[in-house]
Amino acid sequence: MFVDWCQEFPGQCIISNDRTSLSDLKEEEWIELGALEKELERTCKTCFQATMFNFACLMNSAYLYNTTPHVHFQFLPRYQNKVSILNKQYKDKHFGYNAWKYTRSKIHHQKDIFTKEERLKIYEIMKKEWKKENAD
Repeated sequence: MFVDWCQEFPGQCIISNDRTSLSDLKEEEWIELGALEKELERTCKTCFQATMFNFACLMNSAYLYNTTPHVHFQFLPRYQNKVSILNKQYKDKHFGYNAWKYTRSKIHHQKDIFTKEERLKIYEIMKKEWKKENAD
């Protein structure tokens, strides 16, 4: 999982593996993917009060840039209300709309308000909470 490069949507991350097609995923990998997604939702609700989640596997860029595709899922927590994270006020200005419609738009995208150091702190917050519920 990759978390620290962008936090346009706090808690945003990519779940990746080396398969080149969704149909290449084995049954146990689908089960693991479901468990990861469930734990990401719980973690983001607990840490950041996320309202709902967008979860998608697009893989379009590989074909656009003529590279080998690999299966990866985008996980985007979405926020109906303004939330305070690391003493910053975060507002999901496109809540209720398809996030991918706006993330690629230079005019309408939502700016990542967090510095690199803050993105790493978000990652550490998530890591600390990760699977905490099952550890007790």
